[in-house]
Amino acid sequence: MNDLLVSRLSPNDASALSILLTADGNEYQQYFIPFATDIKSLKERLASVCEDRYWGVWFESNLAGFFMMRGFDEGYQRPSFGVYIASSHSGKGLSRLALDYCMSWCRMNHIGAMMLKVHPDNRYARQTYEKAGFTVNSTCSRTGHTIMEKHWSEGE
Repeated sequence: MNDLLVSRLSPNDASALSILLTADGNEYQQYFIPFATDIKSLKERLASVCEDRYWGVWFESNLAGFFMMRGFDEGYQRPSFGVYIASSHSGKGLSRLALDYCMSWCRMNHIGAMMLKVHPDNRYARQTYEKAGFTVNSTCSRTGHTIMEKHWSEGE
């Protein structure tokens, strides 16, 4: 049996993250619009993180996916969730694992809400978010993605 590990990404993980974000091709990746995916840019991004969080999901010593809570470093109080799972690991519950991890992380850090953006055609992701209690807030004027959010109170 192989273990599944979640850990914070560091600049040393930039190469593995770049491979993850470029290996599956444009059709699979069409709904995920993160940031520059070359090694140098990723290394700089991971090195400059203060309050934002980037985590990796490792399986068999390979990066199977990554997820993030960002926006803090730009001064936002409500973080934005993002997740990307390699196509070879899709459908195994890793996106939901990442979402649950981030909701727990927010609660543990006394953060009362989080938001995310999802492409209108990405039905599976939207269903996952709706089942987790996220509701539609608006539409991103830049990308056309649906903005969803979830709020909770202390102790919830």
